[in-house]
Amino acid sequence: MNATIDSTYQGVVAQLPLELRDPARGLLFELGLAHTPDMGWADVFQLPPSRDLPLFALSSEHAPSEPALEAFRRAHHGACFYNVLVDRLADHQAAATPEREHLAAHFLAYWRRSLAEAEGGTGPRVESIERSIRAWRLGVGLEQAALARRTLRLARYGRSILLKLGWAGLASECLLHQRGESHRSPHFRRAFFLLAVGMQCVDDAADSAEDEAVHGVSLPTALGFPPPALFSAGALLTRAAGAAAAHGGFGHFAHWLSHRARELEGIRARRIRPEDNLAGMVIASSLEAVCLSVAGPTHDNTVGTSSSVSSM
Repeated sequence: MNATIDSTYQGVVAQLPLELRDPARGLLFELGLAHTPDMGWADVFQLPPSRDLPLFALSSEHAPSEPALEAFRRAHHGACFYNVLVDRLADHQAAATPEREHLAAHFLAYWRRSLAEAEGGTGPRVESIERSIRAWRLGVGLEQAALARRTLRLARYGRSILLKLGWAGLASECLLHQRGESHRSPHFRRAFFLLAVGMQCVDDAADSAEDEAVHGVSLPTALGFPPPALFSAGALLTRAAGAAAAHGGFGHFAHWLSHRARELEGIRARRIRPEDNLAGMVIASSLEAVCLSVAGPTHDNTVGTSSSVSSM
């Protein structure tokens, strides 16, 4: 059975207490993520890695069995349900009601259970969920403190993104571990981190006006750069992510990242001024260094992705 993010969510909702099922069905709309109540998770999270990252941790010659892959996809979906909800609440983009707190508790329980089931109850990384939650809280705290100060250094910005989004790579790394391919994890982590930070740059550029209204300051303003420069950095980092994925042997991931980078580069060429592109190169270079440092060393550190940024 193909475990789409919406089919997984329907299964989770069916297991909820009766009083939580209707609120869960309309959750994306109530959180301000969906334009209409009938929109699903795939409608909101349209980029495939956002909803199905474990698929991109595969190489064609090392594809796992269908049941194993589907189990890790469901674990990733569970991570999405929980973390999307708590992140919206922490960012004050939705009210923290008792009902939503109960939903978060049920989503967290599903995430824990689904990852344990995917690992067959023998994996060493289920406790990584707790570490990822602690990291997310630290990342939220760093971001909120920076917004309160109205100033943020690039290195801290990159670190806060990785702390907040590290949970998204957990199921994929557990899949690699289960297959005896832990040595490939640093390569995958590099590609994923570069993509995550690049996506966040694009999102923060797009959300700058909303953030100014909600928080009184946007992340581009706190960083001291105009929003278009942050968008340009996002395009550069996505291209660097593709190079990292290709170097690590993640062909499917590299192909998708290359296509996505071309889309962003097309927008950049049409809409971004040269001076903002130059600023974007400064941002991307700094954030790439953070990603590579946090991702850890690989067996071959002679081929990095810095050239992907510096040459564009």
